[in-house]
Amino acid sequence: MITPRLCGPAYELGEYADPVSELPELRAAPRIAADLTSPAAGFVSYRWSEAPVAELMTAAVQRTLAASGVPGGDIDMVLLATDSLPGGRAAHRDVAELLQETGMSRATVSTLGLMDCATAMAAVGTAASLVRDGTARQVMVVSGDLAELSTGGQRVVAGGAAIASDGAASALVSADAPGRPVLAMAHHADPEQEWGGGPPQRQLAARIQAYRELFGRLAARHPVDPAGSLVLPSHFARHVMRMYLADVGFPADRIVLEGVGRLAHCQGSDPLITLADLPAEPKPSGTGQAAAGRAVDPERLVLLGAGISHVAAVLLDARPLPRLEGGSS
Repeated sequence: MITPRLCGPAYELGEYADPVSELPELRAAPRIAADLTSPAAGFVSYRWSEAPVAELMTAAVQRTLAASGVPGGDIDMVLLATDSLPGGRAAHRDVAELLQETGMSRATVSTLGLMDCATAMAAVGTAASLVRDGTARQVMVVSGDLAELSTGGQRVVAGGAAIASDGAASALVSADAPGRPVLAMAHHADPEQEWGGGPPQRQLAARIQAYRELFGRLAARHPVDPAGSLVLPSHFARHVMRMYLADVGFPADRIVLEGVGRLAHCQGSDPLITLADLPAEPKPSGTGQAAAGRAVDPERLVLLGAGISHVAAVLLDARPLPRLEGGSS
């Protein structure tokens, strides 16, 4: 069986950065503003763009192709995880231009959506399945959203737990390029949350249960040891995400949330952005500590995408595999 590898994660942020304290939504709600800009939550700035989402996606994909060493013409499929394409035929034109500018014109392209900020992780899992069973050898996963389209212009999202940014990210799931093996993917949905989920205590209990269900499903597909893993989650308020993950066994030093202050919540792209900023290979044990006192040699990486009613996780081996010569596994 072919081992799918996640290769060349890359991203492109909205071209403008502004303080979150200047958002009209926060100026109109001082209590929420104080919560989200507190050290516990960690939000400082957010990114926004005047460009179409396909332009941000194109820049990210070009970096992924360069990093992976796979020509655009070798890409078999492209999975777009987005809720921000324009309506009508304009979406077709924007995607056609993306494919042309990246050299991926021979690829079959499709969109995934309706899973909030978990969509990109579901797309990575889908791509891994396609590679694993031989349907495709090179699948490009592209995530990207603009708050103007994906949230109707709202920046305070996720039930008040995050501030939305504009950006895009990409990664290649490959049969033979150098990259981290994709070990498993799991998804959980709670449709009741789409209608508010009831009183706050009930909503909190449901979200905690969602993480328990998600990690239970992930562990059923491949063992997950919190002590030997790093979680790269959606950029929710730090204390909120740490609470959810502590309940399933992950202490704060195993959760990578440094991007919250600098980037805010780039919607479905957060886990791939964080992955792109990690060292390409773990350092040998005993060579030191990473930022915030975190061990630098995890055995596993958990990419976690979370929204109001959906959560999805992808489990990676932290140790990259070299390029596979001969084209088979």
